[in-house]
Amino acid sequence: MELSTPAGLESLARSVAEQLGADHTEKDGDTGRVRVVYADGRALELAPNRPRTRITVTAVLPEQATAHGIEVKAITVTALPRPRPSEIQDQATARHAADHIRQRLLPAHTAALAELRERTAPQPATLQRADAALAGFLDRPQGGVAISEQPVRRPLGLTARCAVAGWHTLDGPCRAVAPFMADVLRRAGFATTEPHGSGYVFFAEPPAEQSGIRFRIAPAAGGEGWDLVDEFTGACVRTYDDREWAQRIAESANSEEDAARRSEVASMDLPGLSADLIEDEQFRTLAVELAIAGHMPYGLADVDYTQTPGFHIYPSAEPGTAKVARLLEPWGAIRPGARFEAPEREVERYDKDMEAYARLLSRPGRTVAVMLDGIQVTYNDPPTRP
Repeated sequence: MELSTPAGLESLARSVAEQLGADHTEKDGDTGRVRVVYADGRALELAPNRPRTRITVTAVLPEQATAHGIEVKAITVTALPRPRPSEIQDQATARHAADHIRQRLLPAHTAALAELRERTAPQPATLQRADAALAGFLDRPQGGVAISEQPVRRPLGLTARCAVAGWHTLDGPCRAVAPFMADVLRRAGFATTEPHGSGYVFFAEPPAEQSGIRFRIAPAAGGEGWDLVDEFTGACVRTYDDREWAQRIAESANSEEDAARRSEVASMDLPGLSADLIEDEQFRTLAVELAIAGHMPYGLADVDYTQTPGFHIYPSAEPGTAKVARLLEPWGAIRPGARFEAPEREVERYDKDMEAYARLLSRPGRTVAVMLDGIQVTYNDPPTRP
């Protein structure tokens, strides 16, 4: 078996993959190594060993394995085994390597992945603490809090068990409420992830020592493309077709995470809330009440606001007072100060929505008034600004 060229190693890897029942092979960048990849994402790396008469085979583990002290020792096999009577040298090398991998490496690889799966599984204390944090989201006729574990496919053969929370209705998890549940969990000290377009919030205890690299890209577990993965919670934020674009998104996400950590705030932004009101608990409550009723907070990147009206809460000039606006894109549609430019049917829809918002937000201790540009909510006991 000629291993002095990349083509020789690739040919060997393909033969080994076929004997092991693996899915495909791929070059590992410019490292000179070749990976044998299984359909479930597990991977082995083959590399020639000087003087290129031996082959080193390594089981590839997820990066979390290092943090937990889990490793699998590489094996080395000869590239020049004695052929059987019916074999040529290349066939003997592939058969010999596959036999050693099957007997010496795969059992250890499987055991390491199982150990990592157990060590990274959500602990009962974590689920109980999250349940206590979300106790303020009292169950209502239109939904309630659900906390559970969800299996998440990962590259390299690891199916992670991740903790998730969501506001569940008869139609499933509610996208509108997810950002506010995530905010509550962050205020309780959890790391959270809201996958693009999902009504679930993934959460986990943050690592004791943070490396500064929270978001990474990995080959998509569900097919082609690249997953943007949150290393803290194990969740896939979104899948991208282009690797370079995914890498730029990861860098941006890490930069935002660093800014949030340095600012020492739970949420630098929340959809449906002006930045001035995020730290005012009473005004966050308004947003939660609207979201739980099924109204969509304005600012979710995965919502089509040309079809779905959104609400936005912003401060008034008067202390303890906020305005609730109903927004609909594009900008030519109904907006505060321009409602009379809209078609009559939209004006009627706007008025009905405002009346519904007002009924929903009416509580003791608040004065709720429908205005031309939205709803004005005044607290009898104004919140103290931070």
